[in-house]
Amino acid sequence: MVASLEKFLFGFLMMSITLWMVFIFASRLLAWILSRTIGASVGFRVGGWKCLRDVVVKFKKGSVESISIGELRLGIRQSLVKLGVDFISRDPKLQVLICDFEVVMRSSSKGTHKTKTRKVRTRTSSQGKWTMLANIARFLSVSITNLVLKMPKAMVEVKGLRLDITKDGGNGSKLNLFVKLHILPIAIRMGEPCVSCDQSSNSDGGGCIFTGETSFGCEEFSLSCEFGLDREVGVIIHNLDIACGEVIVNLNEKVLLKRKTSDASSLTDKAVVNSAVVKDSQRKQSAIVAIIKYTSMIPQKVSFTLPKLDVKFVHQEHDLVFENNIMGIQLKSIKSRCTEDMGESTRLDVQMDFSEIHV
Repeated sequence: MVASLEKFLFGFLMMSITLWMVFIFASRLLAWILSRTIGASVGFRVGGWKCLRDVVVKFKKGSVESISIGELRLGIRQSLVKLGVDFISRDPKLQVLICDFEVVMRSSSKGTHKTKTRKVRTRTSSQGKWTMLANIARFLSVSITNLVLKMPKAMVEVKGLRLDITKDGGNGSKLNLFVKLHILPIAIRMGEPCVSCDQSSNSDGGGCIFTGETSFGCEEFSLSCEFGLDREVGVIIHNLDIACGEVIVNLNEKVLLKRKTSDASSLTDKAVVNSAVVKDSQRKQSAIVAIIKYTSMIPQKVSFTLPKLDVKFVHQEHDLVFENNIMGIQLKSIKSRCTEDMGESTRLDVQMDFSEIHV
């Protein structure tokens, strides 16, 4: 009995050491492959057999300058998926937990962009890719805390983000994906940075400081969507449900200055615009054709709710303050197919309601 216990402990120890070495080798190999394929330098520290810390990816080219993750953890949990009337399946889910996720963008450089030729995709290949994506995505769940996106003239901060994907249909005939996205307080600040992000974060821990700051804040954002596959159209959206918390928008006179410069440039180009009436009509016709072409991408049912919207405009030079409050915003739309004398067409019914408006 004692000998068997010793063998079990020795085997468990050797297996743990082997798995640990395999994990370190696989992570180093993945970092080397990423550095070779995307031309970026990857660095990280191993914090356990399912944990990585201080992950830093620096790109040499492209709009993204760097991506940093404080801690990346992997876990497995079970989720309840209803496959039929009385049958419930416990599917395992790979849970990805990310803490202190930061993305830094580069300033846009004007240059010649090469036009990429799009390859024509057949319906059979898209259907096969959708089936593979639906079977893989149902085992994935992502959770992010403290997400920061830094741009040259703006910064986005998110305290918490959770993405959960489930699949409906157990026999494979019905491949519908249910996507649920839940985001906790969102803060967006725009303007010209007067202090670098690193200096301001080290001094007061509050991120970047912007001059002429325009801010946007949302307490909570929830999105639930159902994706499906149509043989003729491709991927379609059945239902889209969006619920927001209270939204606060703060504006200043910098917005008006940008509007004036755009208006001045449009006035100087009036002669050119008047001489191109034929081109405008052709563009309108092409726009109508594009709208008709992409009507399949419009969800069949859309529901949007916003309990309160506060908009505040401050003109510092003239000491003017304007505040607007809109309560109980609801937007609903239903897409349907109707048959008329001219043929079959798509009908879109949109309804928008407000409970109170204070100016």
